Amino acid sequence: MEPKIKVVIADDHQLVRKGFVAILEQIPEIQIMAEAGNGREVLDALRRLGRADVALLDYEMPLMNGLETLIQLKQEYFGIKVIVLTMLNERSIIQGALEQGADGFLFKNTSVEELSSAISKVYRGEKYYAGEVALSLAKAPTAGNDAGLASLSERELDVLKLVAQGFSSTEIGAQLFISPRTVDTHRNNLIQKLEVKGIAGLVQFAIRHKLL
Repeated sequence: MEPKIKVVIADDHQLVRKGFVAILEQIPEIQIMAEAGNGREVLDALRRLGRADVALLDYEMPLMNGLETLIQLKQEYFGIKVIVLTMLNERSIIQGALEQGADGFLFKNTSVEELSSAISKVYRGEKYYAGEVALSLAKAPTAGNDAGLASLSERELDVLKLVAQGFSSTEIGAQLFISPRTVDTHRNNLIQKLEVKGIAGLVQFAIRHKLL
């Protein structure tokens, strides 16, 4: 039997949080490790109970919001996956979360099926963005050169797709039979060639061009 995915969820609205807990309890492969009302409580719970696999974080919380908690979790717990939850379909919020390493982005009206799929995918190392998020990013103005897609080599395109899916340089290298250092070189070349801002820019570019 495979181990269950250990999840911690944070939302300052108790009714909303309990609703998500009720949803998560319907998913057999998930174990609710802890629930919290803000980011500080998340960190306290993990320091007390041990690391979680996936954290579901409300964007708007007192004391320590979702973005601040995301940053802290990524610093303290290597490999932890974070899905940001919100009711706000604002590009600046989505972009900020992506730039800080969010593995997924969901709206609070998500279904049981979508929530389960999102958790499973980020746990496996993939990225998951609700459909509305992808649309917001696709419409986002960028300084990137859209014509740059045609200039990419087949290898660069492969690397771009895998980077956008959240795979590490080591994982990409293993899939493409090249060294992690070569992957890093391709990734840096992609950032310069497409004139985008870091990994978040590559993800946005991939979504805009339907490469995911």
